[in-house]
Amino acid sequence: MDQAASSAASPSSRRSGVREGESFTILFEDRFGERAIPAWAGESVAAALLAAGERAWRTAEDGSPRGLFCGIGVCWECRCIIDGRPNTRACQTEARPGLSVRWQVGPGLLPDGSVPGGVPEGEAS
Repeated sequence: MDQAASSAASPSSRRSGVREGESFTILFEDRFGERAIPAWAGESVAAALLAAGERAWRTAEDGSPRGLFCGIGVCWECRCIIDGRPNTRACQTEARPGLSVRWQVGPGLLPDGSVPGGVPEGEAS
């Protein structure tokens, strides 16, 4: 193996299991309240939530909890309300300081049945 291939095959200077770089927090509001979640530059919202021990961030139409499944944006199981936008894929959204992540119920509702930025479903405005 030549020197270039050897260098490419050897472990990088990054340490496995250690989050490196700029750190900040994102706000995660589940059915029980809001809390700050640590995140690092370049990390997806899904990765930050998983690292903080959150395994679900939405409820499916049948009431079952959902979170990350495929991790590459194909399955849509990780969708949640990010910065007020329902059905946003957490695995495809880069975490950034001050980001707001909210639990989603079914097709994009908040836990109280209201539409993000709107009125509860079924009520006239």
